[in-house]
Amino acid sequence: MAAMQRGIKPIRTCIVCRKSQEPSQLLRVNCLDGVITPTSSGKSHGRGAWLHLSCGYIAIDRKAFKSAFKLEQAPDVSKFKAFLDERLKSDN
Repeated sequence: MAAMQRGIKPIRTCIVCRKSQEPSQLLRVNCLDGVITPTSSGKSHGRGAWLHLSCGYIAIDRKAFKSAFKLEQAPDVSKFKAFLDERLKSDN
């Protein structure tokens, strides 16, 4: 809490492009029961990973979630892919 009082803002790093930015510029995802799930508020239980929305499909192709969450098997990304499809379609 002392860090916030001094005006230090949290910085997160995208798991794909490795660029560091404020959390408001990135999307946080969790791996719950082997399923990659986006978190809407940036807060959720468990380990999280941060990425740019534009890096989402690259993360899936590179299987970046397996290493980000330190998993033995690649997680299910179907829910996350559907989220990306819907989100990117609404942006166009």
